[in-house]
Amino acid sequence: MKFIKGALFGAAVALLFAPKSGKETRSDISNKFNEKKEMANDYAGMAKVKSEEVSHAASEASENIKITLSKTAQDLKEQLHTASEDIKSEAMSASQDVKETTKQAANDVSKEVDKASNNTNNHTNNNINKSH
Repeated sequence: MKFIKGALFGAAVALLFAPKSGKETRSDISNKFNEKKEMANDYAGMAKVKSEEVSHAASEASENIKITLSKTAQDLKEQLHTASEDIKSEAMSASQDVKETTKQAANDVSKEVDKASNNTNNHTNNNINKSH
């Protein structure tokens, strides 16, 4: 914008010092002013078009980012759900393993207690038989 103002000012000064009549000088100034005004309008139009293009590109980029973020959030949600289900399944399996191991250990202990009891009874019976 400063360039346009400077050009207009420079053209006006040049015309004022040119060896022409006042009427010719005013006409030249008016013509130059109109040319520069049209040029400024052209630049303003181009700026408006570029602004609209940039705005449209920014809007598209923003929409693409929103879509990408939404998809990423959905993917993360699905991964978390899958991981949660896997952990739940593993926990249930571990719980079942602990129950089975505990049951087996209880059976083994019961057998050992029965053996020890039988050995004690046999030993006691042997001692009783020896003393009779």
